[in-house]
Order: sequence, then structure tokens, then C-alpha cells
Amino acid sequence: MSVTIEFSPQLEKTVREHAARNGQDLTAFVVQAVEEKVAKARTFAEVCAPIADAVAEAGLTDEEFDRFLEEAREEAWQAKQGRK
Repeated sequence: MSVTIEFSPQLEKTVREHAARNGQDLTAFVVQAVEEKVAKARTFAEVCAPIADAVAEAGLTDEEFDRFLEEAREEAWQAKQGRK
């Protein structure tokens, strides 16, 4: 697949310098940068998975978990108000 990307002159200069420092041509450097960015990107479901797993393991219903979060939010808000 081929993609054309327009860089500002300054960004192009910076990207070329980084590529050269890494011993890569411009294309290889940009492809690696995009691959790294995509690998780091996670969906909301992926980010929340550990919490969802813990809630399920604890046997909480959605309503119980909602109540827990609301109570925690209220406690945090009250604590913040007390510090002002």
C-alpha cells in the first residue's frame, strides 16, 4: 500500500534527522513510527478489561458496581471540597 503524507518543512527536517540517527531511510522510519503508535493504541474495552474482570470475579452486579463508583466519586469530591 502506498500513502502520501504532507509534512511541514520543519517536521520533514526533524523526521529525516531522526531517521538518519537511527540508520533508517525516511520510509522505514515513518513505517516503524506508525507501527509503534498502532501497537500502543488500545480500545476502551481493552483498557477497561482488567476492571471488568475484577468486577466479574467479585460477583458484583452492574448496579452494585455503579453504586460503588458513585460512592467513590462522591467521597473524592467531598475530600476535594474540604481542601479548598
